[in-house]
Amino acid sequence: MREFDTTFIVQPEISEEGREALVLRLRGVLERAGARPLEVDDMGKKKLAYEIKKFQKGHYLSLFYLDTGKAVAELERALRLDESILRFLTVRQKEDVEDVEARQARSVDLEKTRKERAAERAVREAEERAAREAARAAGENVEEPSDDDDDDEPVFDRDRDRDDRDRDRRRRDDDDDDDRGPSGD
Repeated sequence: MREFDTTFIVQPEISEEGREALVLRLRGVLERAGARPLEVDDMGKKKLAYEIKKFQKGHYLSLFYLDTGKAVAELERALRLDESILRFLTVRQKEDVEDVEARQARSVDLEKTRKERAAERAVREAEERAAREAARAAGENVEEPSDDDDDDEPVFDRDRDRDDRDRDRRRRDDDDDDDRGPSGD
């Protein structure tokens, strides 16, 4: 089986419930096509490099899954038909995943960590809102946070995860080279 990553950008005004419903629908498409969904990385709302369908921001999500390659076409078809999807890109992350169970266990751990960080972030944002409201009630001039939603923490986590995968891939390649010997056999 191969590991794939389909990253897609959703219109920014779609609610969290709408995004969750979309992800559930896409996971269903993958499962019906015989793929094994692994994890979803919600990178948050980001400013787009250029305007797409009159949107200057988009909500970025990545869906990781294992498949032989047949489910990719079905998933991309579903993404093309959904009007809330601005853009998508599918990348083959790994050519051959030998230990599928270990990969699924690692994805469960990553999902758990992401959810914990999201909960911590939600608590922190609630505390900041409460502090702003208290300052406003005390008559202080309070500056509202910008609506950029450019929280770099999820992207950093994703970049670190990708760096880890690249490092693991290089190690495997080095190990394969060592096994072949000097003649390349």
